Amino acid sequence: MRNTLMISSILALSLGVAGAQTAAPATAAATTQVTQFSDVPAGHWAKDAVDKIVSCGLIQGFPDGTYRGNENLTRYQAALIFHRLLTSDAMAKCGFSGSDMTTIVNGMQEVSTELAAISTRVGDLEKTNSDQEARIKALEDKIAGLDSGAASSDVTALTARVTALEDAIKNIPAGPQGPKGDKGDKGDKGDKGDSASVSVTTGAPVSQVTPPSTVIIGDVIPSVSAKNYYAGVAVGARTNDKDTNSCNTKTDGSGDGTSYCVTAGGFIGAKSVFGPIGARIAAEYQPGHKATSGEIAATYNMDLGTNFGVYAGLGAGVTSSPLWGNLNNSNASDIYGLGLVGVEYMATDSIGVFVEGNGRYYFSNKGMGTNLAYTVDEKAKGFTGAVKAGVKFYF
Repeated sequence: MRNTLMISSILALSLGVAGAQTAAPATAAATTQVTQFSDVPAGHWAKDAVDKIVSCGLIQGFPDGTYRGNENLTRYQAALIFHRLLTSDAMAKCGFSGSDMTTIVNGMQEVSTELAAISTRVGDLEKTNSDQEARIKALEDKIAGLDSGAASSDVTALTARVTALEDAIKNIPAGPQGPKGDKGDKGDKGDKGDSASVSVTTGAPVSQVTPPSTVIIGDVIPSVSAKNYYAGVAVGARTNDKDTNSCNTKTDGSGDGTSYCVTAGGFIGAKSVFGPIGARIAAEYQPGHKATSGEIAATYNMDLGTNFGVYAGLGAGVTSSPLWGNLNNSNASDIYGLGLVGVEYMATDSIGVFVEGNGRYYFSNKGMGTNLAYTVDEKAKGFTGAVKAGVKFYF
């Protein structure tokens, strides 16, 4: 609207100026000194037009001495220009004749309808703009009220529903317990620590303090937990009937007989194959009767909580030894059942010493290595016992 009024004003003035070009020269009043504006310097492309309008008394400029030609023309400014045009003798001072005035008025009347339509459209646009501003203001107010308004109550309600759902999930009853799994292998022994002490942090409720599983007052005996697999060597003595089947002190059959036979051997095994159940394989040599034995046994191992442990076992074996009467005879084999019990002490996490007692029940008596009484009955059965000691190396 502002630009349209300015254009209409310029159009009206242009018509007047066009008519003035063929009119009589301006009066002396028209040659009055023209105000010089600071923002319309000499050489400006619109300086002549500005000077003309100013000389006609239509434009007087701003109090600070500026013309401000780049600013929009307001309705008030346009009304002031038209008022000066229609109520003063400005046109006459500028050399406009009566016919020029008639031409200007007719031109204004011709565009009055268009100006009215433009004014209506501008009014509609201003109303639309005002409505949009009202809607934006309402939207801003709604956004500002999200923290404490209806949206806040919606968030509170949603939070309450989520909390209720979490509580319901926590209260779902647990299903039936599955079968208990196998016991895992025993872990490696840790490094030896300082004397045990129990400390309770002050300030925590007593119900939150986990008591130690074992408290020892005084010196602490470190517990050594051995590794699972082992190998070892042992020496021992097996019972023998001195009168009928004495062990010779020399392997060639000479020497004094004894009521026991010296043995030596080695073994390998595992302390745990299935829980506390282990297994071992052993070989033994009895030089007094040139007898060699091999056996396999299942063992049950139980730690006493410190460095000590006990074990027991059952198994079977076979002994190969010369036939009765002569150590140079060909060998015969005798099968036996085995029972054993022992105790061991772990000096370190890898080395242990043990003492073991075992007994063999032979199902035959073909060779001298059975240590049974001499008899010509090879099917005779009998029991012999032995004690041995040795070292185990765990790995």
